[in-house]
Amino acid sequence: VKIVYKLIIAFVAVSIFYVSLYFAASELGGEVVQLIRNDSEGSTTSIRVWIVDARDQAWIEHGDTNSFWIKRLSSEPEVSLIRGGAEIKYTAITDIGSHEIYHDLRREKYGIADRIIELLSFGAAHRNNCTGIPVRLDPV
Repeated sequence: VKIVYKLIIAFVAVSIFYVSLYFAASELGGEVVQLIRNDSEGSTTSIRVWIVDARDQAWIEHGDTNSFWIKRLSSEPEVSLIRGGAEIKYTAITDIGSHEIYHDLRREKYGIADRIIELLSFGAAHRNNCTGIPVRLDPV
């Protein structure tokens, strides 16, 4: 019976450590912006995401080809980001061709936090396994 309690306590401790490390890496690993977008219920949702920049372009990656908001970008491309305390409107364009550059820029900007997320996602966040679609943000 004592071994069962010890196993339960160990499982809970490892779970708390895992969630805490994932949260710390994603929230404290570098710049996090708020993406304001429409959801499938017709309301507005705020999601915290990483952002990368190069050559006067910005990209985020949140969602795959089955995501409601990704599908909707072709007809309603306007999104807002809260970045540095200011809300900025963008035209969002799916940019599958930028997948490699997005991941290169993300690794450069977020470094160890990016590596931790890859590790904790069991490789799902790695560029070779990632199903996310980069979204280029053009200022309105």
